[in-house]
Amino acid sequence: MEVIHITQASEQFNKEAHVMAIGFFDGVHLGHQELLNHAKSLAEKNNVLFTALTFSPHPDEVIKGDKNRKYITPLPQKIEKMRALGVDKLFVMTFDKAFASLPPADFINDYIINTHTKHVVVGFDFTFGFKAEGDTLLLRKQSKKQSFGLSVIPKKTYRNEKISSTLLRRLIGDGEVDRIPFYLGANYQVKVETGKKHQTGSQNVRTLGSYILPKAGIYFVKISDGRRTVQGEFHRYAEKDNEIVAPGLQALHGEELSILFLSKVSAASVVSV
Repeated sequence: MEVIHITQASEQFNKEAHVMAIGFFDGVHLGHQELLNHAKSLAEKNNVLFTALTFSPHPDEVIKGDKNRKYITPLPQKIEKMRALGVDKLFVMTFDKAFASLPPADFINDYIINTHTKHVVVGFDFTFGFKAEGDTLLLRKQSKKQSFGLSVIPKKTYRNEKISSTLLRRLIGDGEVDRIPFYLGANYQVKVETGKKHQTGSQNVRTLGSYILPKAGIYFVKISDGRRTVQGEFHRYAEKDNEIVAPGLQALHGEELSILFLSKVSAASVVSV
């Protein structure tokens, strides 16, 4: 997969016909996957490239000044998931004040029409352009006037709950990690770097990137260095380094590990100090 970082509109970033999925895609959850798989199917049917357009950082960091924004999938992990889903080209648009001020008509012209897009795939609640004035109704209207097709993917639910990044952020934050697979399609995973080892067998860890983490508590997890995986616990503290504990921790090597959250054990014994 080719990753192309964009700072402004230019025909140069893509000269080939393609079907493009557009969205922020935090988490690349089951709703996102349905959208992306639809775009992939259309691309294969029409023998063109399958692409996706996403944004970095999150619009709230620019528009609302939320500089402490946490993510389900920081950009490197989002890129990994896009690659796994078969995206041929991933366009990463720098979301800044200039881009936030772009009129919806200019967004359509600059990023769809002038980039050889044959078909666009978005979610039902997709908005774009200055003050989110653009929506799927405008896209539908313009697609009939211009030379691109449009697919709008309807809401995807599980047990009458809309599958969304917002819901996943709440479940993670509340520590309900056992519910995550029903919406994400997999257990929640974070990348960490290792720190101080303790005589008790535990080891300090810090997240690699701006991940949202579950609230303070103890969680059953799987810990992997990419070669071996062991089962253990993740001790989440409110105001200091978190720890991992596992009988087979000494078998893992390297300064970077993956933590896969399975379920919550307890909240009572893990508090800030």
